[in-house]
Amino acid sequence: MYNISRSHHCASQAHIKGEMFNFFIPQISRASFDLVVKIASIVLILATPIPTTHAQISINSGSITSLETLMPDLLKADSVDKALNVLKPSLTKTQLLKSDYLLLDSPTIAPAGLMSVRLMSELPGTELFVLMNTSPAKGDSAILAAQEIPNMGKSDIRVKIKLEKSTELLLAVRAAGKWYSVSNDVKIATK
Repeated sequence: MYNISRSHHCASQAHIKGEMFNFFIPQISRASFDLVVKIASIVLILATPIPTTHAQISINSGSITSLETLMPDLLKADSVDKALNVLKPSLTKTQLLKSDYLLLDSPTIAPAGLMSVRLMSELPGTELFVLMNTSPAKGDSAILAAQEIPNMGKSDIRVKIKLEKSTELLLAVRAAGKWYSVSNDVKIATK
């Protein structure tokens, strides 16, 4: 049963009391109303598509081809400077700009083997992530991961890398035509 006199009063004070939809539904308890609102919020959140940069690669962008053509030379690079020299425009480690808008989230101490690393950029116009090992084993590439990103403001990806010895990881990011970097030390635990 609807309470018409109360619903008119509630409609006039809907924004004050936070009971905006109270006049549309029959008399129910506040707890039940809150539950309905929570369920509706969850449904809206689940129905909203979440952008994931690692899954959104545009075939028409033309930038994929550039990374694909660079990868054979990048994988041959056995030092950071050789890898950076392959990138366009070529540069050296000392030319990378340090940035507080980059995150390289890696374990400080980890067992040898596979580990998950999070790479994030809040730099406007982020185009490319390149994760490098500053001291690769003899015969190994300095490149651990490379990912091209559609020109976005905030990009967040996760990669799995394999490390056998302690090293410094270097993340180089191209954003708006400039190169930025951040680094982390990873100690490999021994038995």
